Amino acid sequence: MLSVDADPILQPDEQVLEYAESSIGTDAASSTTSISSSILNYRHENGRTYHRYKDGKYHLPNDQVENERLDLQHHLFLLTFGDKLGLAPPNDPGAKVGRVLDVGTGTGIWAIDYADEHPEAEVIGVDLSPIQPAFNLQPGGYAEFQEIGGIIVSDDGTLTPDHALSKWCSLLGEAFTKLGCTSIEFGKIKAIMQEVGFDDVVDKRFKWPTNPWPRDKKYKELGTWNYHNSSNALESLTLASFTRAHGWSRDEVIRFLVDVRKDLHNPSVHAYNPICSIYGKKPDI
Repeated sequence: MLSVDADPILQPDEQVLEYAESSIGTDAASSTTSISSSILNYRHENGRTYHRYKDGKYHLPNDQVENERLDLQHHLFLLTFGDKLGLAPPNDPGAKVGRVLDVGTGTGIWAIDYADEHPEAEVIGVDLSPIQPAFNLQPGGYAEFQEIGGIIVSDDGTLTPDHALSKWCSLLGEAFTKLGCTSIEFGKIKAIMQEVGFDDVVDKRFKWPTNPWPRDKKYKELGTWNYHNSSNALESLTLASFTRAHGWSRDEVIRFLVDVRKDLHNPSVHAYNPICSIYGKKPDI
C-alpha cells in the first residue's frame, strides 16, 4: 500500500453532494484493549468516565467508546503512512530494534502491532498511571512524534469563521488554555528536538479530510474514516473541556455539537486535520 503524498493540495470531488455515513461498517475498529488497573480508577462525569490523573487535569474519557475511537484513529495513521506504524527508520521492514517505548499507548494496539512485526524487540506501552518507571533512549535510537493538529482548516476558504466547526476549534483552544493544557505547534516540535541535540530531524506533514470531499481516491478513503473518527471525538474532546472551562451545561454542549457535526458532514466544506510525523536520531556516542 502506498502512502499519501505529504502536505498536498487537495482537489474537491464536485460530484460529492451528500456524504452517506453508511459507507463504513460499524465494526470499523479493533476491539483489542489493554488497560492497566490504574486507568480503571475513574471518575464519572456527564455520562462518561475519565481517568483520575491529577483528578480533572486530563480532559478525554477512558471508556469503551473512546477506546474504540482510538483504535479507529490508529487505522487512519496506517492509511496515512502506507500501512507502516511510523516513518522513522525503526519502522522499516527488517529493522533490528532493541527496545521500544509507546507513550500514550491507549488501548495498546500500536504496541501490539509493533511487537508482532518485530518479535526481537522489547515493546513497552505506557499511559496515565500513578507511577511509571524511568526510560531512556539509547544512542543511535529514534524518537518519533505522530500528532494531530488542534485546529481544523481549509485551503480554499470554504471553512469560514462563521461555521460552527471553526467556533468549536476556537472555544476548545480557549478551554484547554484555561485548564492549563496547552499544545505545541508542529513547527516547534522540530525546533525543540534540534535544540536538545537530536540529529537528522525530519518533519513530514499530511492531511486528514473531514469527510470524503476530495477527488483523490486515497484521500476520499481517509476522509470517510476521519469523519467517523472526528464525529466520535467531538463529545470526548468537548464535554469535560466546555463544562469545566466555559461553564456550559451538558445539554448546551450536545446542542452545539449538532451544528459542528453538520459542518464535518458537509462535503462543500473542504476542511481537514493537519497531521505530522516528526522524528530524529539521538546522537551516537
